[in-house]
Amino acid sequence: MGVQRTKKTEQKYKKFIAEGFLADECNLCNKTKLIKEFKHWKIVNNEFPWDRIAKINHMIIPKRHIIYEELNKTEKKEFESIKSAYIEKEYELIAEVTERKKSIPDHFHIHLIILKN
Repeated sequence: MGVQRTKKTEQKYKKFIAEGFLADECNLCNKTKLIKEFKHWKIVNNEFPWDRIAKINHMIIPKRHIIYEELNKTEKKEFESIKSAYIEKEYELIAEVTERKKSIPDHFHIHLIILKN
C-alpha cells in the first residue's frame, strides 16, 4: 500500500515490519490508540496512515482477534449499525484492502478515511 503513504511514512512502516512489528502479537489489538469503543467493535488510529491521501485514517476492528469469516451474526449486525449511524456521518471513505495486499491479514479491519482537500 505504499502508493497511499508518503515516502516517510512508508519507510517507517517498512522499518517496523523489519523489526518484527507484525511477528509476535497483533498490533491492532494491543498497540493502537483507541478513538471510539462499541460493544463488539472499536475504532483505532492507523499508526501507519495513508497520509498521501488522508487527513485522518482510522480503522474499525472487531474486539475479537478474528478474520471476517469468523464474525458472528451479532458482530455483523452491530457493524452495519455502526456504519450507518456513526461511520457514514464521521468519515468520507471506507476502504478494505484485498487479502493480497493486507499487512495484517489475521485481524479483520476496515480503513475509515477523511480525505485531504
